[in-house]
Amino acid sequence: MAWFLTTVLFLSITGTLTDAECHCNTTTACALFPSTTCSQVGDPDRCQEGWFGSHCQRRNIAIGQSATQSSTFAENSYRTGNTVHRFEARYGVDGRTTTTLYSKPFTCTHTAIGDPQPAWTVHLSNSNTDKIQHIKLYLREGFLDRNKGMQIYVGGQLCYEWSTDTSPPAIADIKCQQALTGNNLTIQTHDYLSLCEVQIFVCSDGWFGEDCEIQCHCSLNTEVCNKITGQCLSGCAPGYMGTDCQTACQEGYYGDCTSKCGNCRNAAFCDKTTGTCPGGCEPGWQTDTCLQPCPSGYYGPNCGFQCGNCVEGDVCIKTNGKCPGGCVAGWINDTCNQVCEDGRYGSGCTSSECGHCKSGTVCDKN
Repeated sequence: MAWFLTTVLFLSITGTLTDAECHCNTTTACALFPSTTCSQVGDPDRCQEGWFGSHCQRRNIAIGQSATQSSTFAENSYRTGNTVHRFEARYGVDGRTTTTLYSKPFTCTHTAIGDPQPAWTVHLSNSNTDKIQHIKLYLREGFLDRNKGMQIYVGGQLCYEWSTDTSPPAIADIKCQQALTGNNLTIQTHDYLSLCEVQIFVCSDGWFGEDCEIQCHCSLNTEVCNKITGQCLSGCAPGYMGTDCQTACQEGYYGDCTSKCGNCRNAAFCDKTTGTCPGGCEPGWQTDTCLQPCPSGYYGPNCGFQCGNCVEGDVCIKTNGKCPGGCVAGWINDTCNQVCEDGRYGSGCTSSECGHCKSGTVCDKN
């Protein structure tokens, strides 16, 4: 019981964020999270709105945020039902993914004719720890040549750009040249700018990787690892090593992966996190980690046996209980815990039979 309580306490302050929030869209999937992915290969998406990835830990931080643009195109024609429709900036983050400008309901932005510097910006509420690298654009199909030389900025820093003779595809997956920190994202072109949806992906706390599918293993489970690299400022959780804290310790090592396992029974390997021996200790050793020898005067499994009558007060061998110098007079066998037979005495019980003691008595065996 002591081992169990120690282990529970240890794990509660170190290691993986086991209480990571589930964003699967079914209670069944959340019941198996995070050991089982929310979305399986070939299955439809099983994430809540705004979440993506196999574990639904990839969040679109642009959806529903405030957006502005340099100008707004308004149209009054049969395509808008003979009413004026403004292709406002907010449509670029309304959560509807399409590439059709006149889809119903309307869901695309468009800058005005004659705008000398068409630009669109989404204002984010993400914290400065959320570095941005992965972006997805849904552009207006057709007229893609208008997007030649398109540029994307994060916090005023260039994320990605196309050459002046190249335009992005209608659906473009973009990876910034490096992870950038900023509270806004701006897209610019040299002609009309029309966006049907802009998605900006960031991993939730405790996850990292291209798909946000890898859990952090930080020494402090309150720390949020680098969401791009997985690196932990506090170091790796016990049982893990490497720059991303994803490599398990080699067999025979635990903790920071430099501590060697103790004397586990049957030469078994200890738990890589706590160093405990799952099957107990070899004879002569004690405690959960089997690194502490038996106290003087005790030996064997769990140090549960007392030494016998070793000569001159010697302490027995802690693994097998043998007395290295032999037994005191009157005791025999390797562990010196067997008294001489009646009628014999002395060292090793080899002395002659007792003399003519009074009837019914035997001599002192020492």
